[in-house]
Amino acid sequence: MELGSAVKVIRKEKGFTQKELASKCNISTNALCSIENNKTIPSKATLNKICECLNVPNAYLLFLCITDEDIPAESSTLFKALYEPMKKVLLEDISSNS
Repeated sequence: MELGSAVKVIRKEKGFTQKELASKCNISTNALCSIENNKTIPSKATLNKICECLNVPNAYLLFLCITDEDIPAESSTLFKALYEPMKKVLLEDISSNS
């Protein structure tokens, strides 16, 4: 999952519209839309603000962005076994902290 897609998934889990989240983060709705559509990569400061407004640790967001291509071949089997269960746990935690 790309960074913007992960932001979108978490935003929806938290029940925010793009307009609401953008306003909370002091960015334009167009900027958030561009991030969520993976057209732009947010600055570190913007990413921190998005995570803060969503009440989600940066590590959760970054974990959701990891793909098979990011993992060395020798660790691929372990990654494939652990990724989906970990993703489920993180998304459940995100949902419970709404």
